[in-house]
Amino acid sequence: MPDSEDKIEQTLEWKKTLQRLGLGDVDLTDVRASDILWLAQHWQFLQVVESSGNHESLEQPEKIEAKSGWTILHYGDAMSTSPGKLLFGLGGGGDDDEGGSGGVKPGKGTIIKQAFDSACEIIQLAKQFGWGGVEIIDGHPDMQRAAWVEACRIGVKLDGYTPDVAAEKKRRRIVSETLDQMYQSLRVRR
Repeated sequence: MPDSEDKIEQTLEWKKTLQRLGLGDVDLTDVRASDILWLAQHWQFLQVVESSGNHESLEQPEKIEAKSGWTILHYGDAMSTSPGKLLFGLGGGGDDDEGGSGGVKPGKGTIIKQAFDSACEIIQLAKQFGWGGVEIIDGHPDMQRAAWVEACRIGVKLDGYTPDVAAEKKRRRIVSETLDQMYQSLRVRR
């Protein structure tokens, strides 16, 4: 195919994808690098599988409403989540109070916090379902790190993520903040 035909085909594919996302007619010449960076930061997702091979897949995936407002799809031997239509404010929620960083569920924090909480909840569900371990198949780096932090915290074996020094520092900070909150709540109860 000549270059011009390739460009036309690519443009049609992008427009089709954007329409499926509910964005209607988008002029692709107006898409800036900052738009792509915004999507990369906000379109968070996580896909994991049970790593011991002891769980069968379900005939139909089970939809679990996460505390974050996101939907977790439970396949029996796998789970996944993403903001889906919440990203564009199509999920019945409004903007958060931090200047509109994407459509989010009211009262659930920013989309970044929702992503962190959803990844943690997937790890908690894996433990609740008796999974022998979790393997990350794919996901946004922030959600992979969140899953690893939670797996360390609650003692779930996790494969498919190798933390770097920055991830370890972040985990230690989160654990430290969590301990500080716990101690503070104990002092208040006395």
